[in-house]
Order: sequence, then C-alpha cells, then structure tokens
Amino acid sequence: LGDALIPVAIAFAVLTDLDGSAGDLGLVLAAFALSRVVFLLAGGVWADRLPRRSVLIGCDVVRGVVEALMAIALLTGSAELWMLVATQAVFGAGAAFFGPASAGLVPETVSVGRLQQANALLELSRSTTSIFGPALAGVLVALFGTGWVFAIDAVTFAGGTIFLLALRLPAW
Repeated sequence: LGDALIPVAIAFAVLTDLDGSAGDLGLVLAAFALSRVVFLLAGGVWADRLPRRSVLIGCDVVRGVVEALMAIALLTGSAELWMLVATQAVFGAGAAFFGPASAGLVPETVSVGRLQQANALLELSRSTTSIFGPALAGVLVALFGTGWVFAIDAVTFAGGTIFLLALRLPAW
C-alpha cells in the first residue's frame, strides 16, 4: 500500500512543494523507471544466487531509508529536485532487485498445492492497493502534506522488514 501512495506524493512534491514543472516531474519519474529497467537483470541474477529473503530484507531497508530521508527533506522544507531524482533512482534499483526475489520466494514459502492460491492472493492485494492507494494518497497529501506520505511509506518498509525477519522458510 505504501508504494501505491508514492506516485501521487511525488507529483505533489514536485509540482507544489518544489514549484517544479511537468518536465521536472517527468525527470523524477524517469529516474525511477530507468533505474528499475537498468538493474532488473542484475536483480534477477542476485535473486537466484543469494538467499531471497536476505535480498528482500536488504531492498526493504534501502527503500525505507530512502523514503525516510525524502520525508525528512520534505518536512523540513529542505527538499530539492535533485534529491527526488536521486532517491527515486535508488528506489527504482531497489524495486528491480525486490521484484524477482519476491516472485522467487513465494514457491519457497508455500506448498505446490497452494501456489496458485498464494499467487492469486498476492495479485488481488496488488490490484486492490493500485486502485485505492492513489485515492488514499490524495487524501493524505491534502490533510498532512507530501512529507508525511513518504514517512508512511518508510514505516511500511520497516514493517515489511520485520515480517521478513520473522519469516521461517519450510524445509520441503
């Protein structure tokens, strides 16, 4: 859910908090997308060669710190465009490593008989958050400001890290 909030928060951060242009917003969004594309192949390789749970924890920690730093910059009024570009590039790289590791962890976590149900539940969760996340982000930005939306996302990564640390993989 936290990730579904961020695109709206980024748009408001660039256009209102930083008085940026549509081109500036495009630059920030391109930094995320380009970084994700560039690092996706490496993310898949690392996800196959390292313990997936460890890759996921590392990705959550990096992305949580990045979002916390951006929250602090926005909340203190010290944010600049280059900071959003840089943090979104790092965030995109983290997402490139997280995706393949996450997809590979599901079969390690559930039995073969439950794999289809697990994947369906994950996709339902993604679809639901992609529908309601942007609307919630708009409300949160209007009520509290963009910095707090980044802070919420940072907290979701902390929660994800805690759950991953508690995850015990079965020995099939």
